[in-house]
Amino acid sequence: MAHRTTPEEREIIKLIARMPFDEAQRKGWSDAIEAGGLTEELAAEIHKALAAPHEGEADPAARARLLPEITRLVNRWRLTQGSSKFRK
Repeated sequence: MAHRTTPEEREIIKLIARMPFDEAQRKGWSDAIEAGGLTEELAAEIHKALAAPHEGEADPAARARLLPEITRLVNRWRLTQGSSKFRK
């Protein structure tokens, strides 16, 4: 059964598409989120890959601009996940 993606997960998938990584890695992350939802491990992996410097990168500032956005979306996803536990 496919996972129903939350609005935060959909925004993260859109952000992943803009990341300066190879297509296979981006597709793997997007497919994992669509299939089973975002997990803490996957969020940490994406954040770590985005924060690590890469040799010979054409535009390192592009990655620096995406880092606060992914952090904001992951924190919003955590808040949504936590707040859903308090609903009736």
